[in-house]
Amino acid sequence: MAGGDWRLSDMANGMERSRILTIAASVRAMIAEGHEVAPFTVGDFSPEQFDVPDELVEGIIEAVSERETNYPPAAGLPELRESLAEWMKNRYGVDVGSDGIIVGSGARPVLYSSFRLFLEPGDGLGHGVPAWNNHYYVHLNDAVSIPIQGTPESRFLPTAKAIAERIKDMRVLILNSPLNPTGTCFTEQELVAICEVVLNENRKRHDEGKKPVMLVYDQVYSTMTAENITHVHPVQVCPEIIDYTITLDAISKSLTGTGLRLGWMALPPSLAPPVVALIGHMGAWPARPIQKAAAKLYAQPELLEKFFIQLDERIEERMDILEQRLSELSVYGVSYVKPEGGIYLTTRFDLFEQLGVQTNENIRQWLLESAGVAIVPFQAFGLDEESGWFRISVGAVSVDDIIAAMDRLESALKIAFGHEQNA
Repeated sequence: MAGGDWRLSDMANGMERSRILTIAASVRAMIAEGHEVAPFTVGDFSPEQFDVPDELVEGIIEAVSERETNYPPAAGLPELRESLAEWMKNRYGVDVGSDGIIVGSGARPVLYSSFRLFLEPGDGLGHGVPAWNNHYYVHLNDAVSIPIQGTPESRFLPTAKAIAERIKDMRVLILNSPLNPTGTCFTEQELVAICEVVLNENRKRHDEGKKPVMLVYDQVYSTMTAENITHVHPVQVCPEIIDYTITLDAISKSLTGTGLRLGWMALPPSLAPPVVALIGHMGAWPARPIQKAAAKLYAQPELLEKFFIQLDERIEERMDILEQRLSELSVYGVSYVKPEGGIYLTTRFDLFEQLGVQTNENIRQWLLESAGVAIVPFQAFGLDEESGWFRISVGAVSVDDIIAAMDRLESALKIAFGHEQNA
C-alpha cells in the first residue's frame, strides 16, 4: 500500500504527529547538548517558574494518604462536579448543574468527546485559523475542514462575517478565547455577533428539521487576562446560546498543572450520558486523588482568585519585557499583536528578504541557530501562508531567560542587517 502500512486503517495512516511537539523535542535535545536556547515553544508551564497552588498539592497528598486510589466514576467525583458547576455558574453565568459537568484527564478527552458527540463522517467542522490542533481533529473525526482565517486586523480571531459566509456548511463551530496561538480574546461585541449568526442558522434548521450548529467554546486560558481585558463567555452575552454550547476548561492552564491532567466539559445535562459512556470506554478520567484535591480547591473561590491574580502578575512581567524589547527591534522587521490573555504573544519576523529565504521554517531555523530563540510558526496552527508569523510562549521561561534571549536576538539581527555594534 503506497503511502502507508497496509495493516493500518486509512485514519491511522493519515495521522500526523503534532508539529509543536516535534519542534519542542528538537529544542529539548539542543538544550540537553548544552546550547543556550530559550524554549518559547510548547504551551506548557515549567514548575520552576510557575508552581501549582500549595492547596492543590496538599489535597493530592492527603487523598493518597487516605488511600483514595480506586477508580473514580466515569463522569467524575460528585463533589468535584458540584464544585465546578457552582464555580462556573458564579464566574461565567454557565448554569448546567453538576449533571452537566463531565470530567476528563485534561481538556483533550472532553474536546475529542465534544466532536464525537455531534460529528458524522463528512460533517463540517468550522474552526479559526490559526488555532490549536483543529486540523488534526478534523482528520480524527473524518470531518470536513471549514477554516475561518483570521487576520492581523481581527487579531487573528475569526469574525462573525467570515463565519456567516460558511455557517450553512457547519455542524460544529469551535472557538477558543484567549486564543492559542495568538493570545487574543473575543470582545463582548464580537462574541454577540457570532452567537447571533449561530442562532439565526439554527432557527432556520429547526424549521427545516435539520440538526443544529453546535458551538464548542474552549476557554482553558480564561482566567489569564491582561490588564483591562475581561474574558467573555457566550452565555454571558447571549443566554439563548446555552442550548447549543459546549464549554471546555481545565486546570492544565489556569492552575499551571499541565501534567496533573484534569479538564472538564460543561454542557446541557440532557446531552451528558453519551459523553459519560465515551469517557468510560476510553478510561479517560483523572486519578481520584487529583479529583479530590480539585473538588476542595474549587469550593474555595477566594483562594482560586488569589492564585489567578498572582499568576497574571507573573505572566504580565514577562510579557512587558517582551513587548518592550520587540518594539525596539521594529526597525529589523519585527512586530507583534498586543497580548490580551493566555501565555502567548503573536510575533512577526519579516526577514525573508534580509535572510534571502522563502519560508517561515527557514526563519525559525535561523532564529534558533543564530539567536537561541525557539518559537513555533503559524503553520503548526493551520495557517499555511509564509508570512512570518510565529507564536512565542512564556510558560517555560524566566525573566532572565527572556532578557538573555532578547539580547541574543538583537545581536543576531544587527549582524544580519549589517548594523553590528561598534561598526
